[in-house]
Amino acid sequence: MKKLFIILFALIAFTASSCSKKEKLSSQINKQIDSITHALSSGVNPDQLKRLTENVNAFAKSYSKDSLSARFLFELARIEQSTDKYSEAITDFSRIEKEFPQSSLVGQSIFSEGFIYANNLHDYDKAREKFQLYISKYGKEGEKMTNDAKIGIENLGLSVEEEFDKIMAHRDSLDKK
Repeated sequence: MKKLFIILFALIAFTASSCSKKEKLSSQINKQIDSITHALSSGVNPDQLKRLTENVNAFAKSYSKDSLSARFLFELARIEQSTDKYSEAITDFSRIEKEFPQSSLVGQSIFSEGFIYANNLHDYDKAREKFQLYISKYGKEGEKMTNDAKIGIENLGLSVEEEFDKIMAHRDSLDKK
């Protein structure tokens, strides 16, 4: 009976400590995301971003079945995108699709990859591939993003001015009808 009590106590202590580790790391990541998000306009401290990246990767590794892992990766990728770390952002958006295929963030991640390929890296073949993947797998989930993906494909390689002229010409043709 005494052994059973000791085992039960050890199990409870282990469970409590692992929960508190998870909660502590989760809280730390949320604070780091908030801090970096607020600092985006004035410039992000590279050390702070590095610590966030390490913590998100540690959380995703330790809690690979937790939906928070996908959310943290998504937030990290958005911050990386905002700080011109496009390769890192694509890697993290891609991880969401591969490691968390059931996540509600997969479609947005694929679309975001297409956006980065099209507008930042100018890799139009990859952009087309990602936008088409988004349309085929997630096109029924969000009409606005689906339309944006279709427009993204149509406008691949156009300058901002050419895109604007095309939009204005389309709008003018609708006004004449």
